[in-house]
Amino acid sequence: MPKAKRYDRVVLLESVDDFPKDAWGAVVEVYTTPYEAYDIEIMTDDGRTMGLADAVLPEQFELRKNDSIPFAVRFQSIQLREDRSHTVILFSNGASYSQRR
Repeated sequence: MPKAKRYDRVVLLESVDDFPKDAWGAVVEVYTTPYEAYDIEIMTDDGRTMGLADAVLPEQFELRKNDSIPFAVRFQSIQLREDRSHTVILFSNGASYSQRR
């Protein structure tokens, strides 16, 4: 049985390709033939994709619970005008998304 499944969060236990030890990401593909290996999308602390680590072996990473990898950016609030003509979504890092009808 594979160590991980798609979308599991993982942390690298050693450098893999150009990614350093302790880099984290999510499993995007699981291979069982000819041997167990995983493609892992490596992320920055603010949730942006750094790249793809290909054919990572099970001993090169460990599974992490969703709450054990911090996210630097979190949803903060939604502001909706009374006439619903304008919506603003705010994030904890000060970024915002605005949409007008």
